[in-house]
Amino acid sequence: MQCNSLSVLQISCLYGAPLVKVLPRSLSQRRQRVFHGWWIVIGGSISQGYASGTFWQGFGAFFDPIVEQFGWSRATTSAAMSLQGIGSGVVSPFVGYFVDRFGPRNVMLVGTVILTLGFVLLSRIQSLWQFYAAFLVITLGLSLGTFLVVTTTVARWFIEKRSRAMAITMAGSGIGGVLVPGVVWLIAATDWRTGLVYVGIGFFLVGIPVSFTMKSRPEDYGLLPDGREPVDMQADEDGGTVRASHPTEANFTARQALRTKAFWQLALSMGASQLIISASIHHIPAITNFGMGRGTAALVILGTSLFSVIGRLASGYLGDKMDKRKVIAVAYVFQFVGTMVFAFSSSPWHLVIFLVTWGFGFGASIPVRFALIADLFGRRNYGSVMGIMMTTSAIFGVVGPVLVGWLFDVRGNYREPFALMAFSVLIAIPLILTVGKPAEKRI
Repeated sequence: MQCNSLSVLQISCLYGAPLVKVLPRSLSQRRQRVFHGWWIVIGGSISQGYASGTFWQGFGAFFDPIVEQFGWSRATTSAAMSLQGIGSGVVSPFVGYFVDRFGPRNVMLVGTVILTLGFVLLSRIQSLWQFYAAFLVITLGLSLGTFLVVTTTVARWFIEKRSRAMAITMAGSGIGGVLVPGVVWLIAATDWRTGLVYVGIGFFLVGIPVSFTMKSRPEDYGLLPDGREPVDMQADEDGGTVRASHPTEANFTARQALRTKAFWQLALSMGASQLIISASIHHIPAITNFGMGRGTAALVILGTSLFSVIGRLASGYLGDKMDKRKVIAVAYVFQFVGTMVFAFSSSPWHLVIFLVTWGFGFGASIPVRFALIADLFGRRNYGSVMGIMMTTSAIFGVVGPVLVGWLFDVRGNYREPFALMAFSVLIAIPLILTVGKPAEKRI
């Protein structure tokens, strides 16, 4: 055997050992180190957990105290969430571009600072325009500092294990539901203004360290997605070497993705589901309207979160094993059943059925659909593609909170609005099942 410039061959020649003996040992040593992608997953899960527990699920705890203090209608108050959806939709394509251009770490650091400032501003409001303005600042911070940055980064670090990685990341959102009773207690022990300040400080304490786990692409650090070895040869079970097979990837630009039927089907499917998800800000007020206390409502949200964790992890596992479209469709069925039960709840037992079905369905739909986007359109421009798709689906998210709040103001109950919301998710089922793989450029 002749030595050349390759380090593995040099080591083989130096110690007089055949290549097949040296290479497996090198691989074994590398596999003992934790793939950095999993640190990104852990950091993203923590970030998502805090954001979910204090805002996406927990902000409903601030809803009634704010309405009671200022005397605003529920439609007017929940319009802030719609405004947040509009703002997120407008900003998302730019966030995707910023992540692709400047890297997730820098974007997330800026977003965390803005997010903290937004909650402090929200705690000082005295009028409706200040309320909306503070929400716009929070929207910018959330867009730059949480979900879109995290999912984009995770999608870039995984291919074959993408659904599982997304599931673990998104499981943090479900686990974050344990914070909701704490938010309710914090408001009761202090007041809603003080509670918002503490929430804002928490975003800073969580967001800054998580930002430093974010790295753009494994290839930039001499690695490959999923922790595969950055060499052409890998060891087989008998100690020999075989050529590694790396899956091909789609490689769409945002402009190319926009021209495909698959993009718009997926966007409309996500939008129809987002309509019902966005109305969840009314869950706590609705439960109290049904004649049950805020403590019960907080426990229901906690239970929903825990079952959403089960849904996320289950769909993450199944999403890597079977057709992602079918996994998402089943999740939508659970959402429909859960929301219909919620609309006609009259006892805590009804709410138990709701938290199981809705929690599982809501959780199961999230990681797989974002993994599906990466499967269809690739990693390279994922942030830009994802940002535009979120803008499209955000239109539906804008309608949900205001429509439910307006119907409550008109009809005096939450049952009819949530029954209407339930049927919206049925539209998403045939849309997702018929999404086809677009004709694509591969890398």
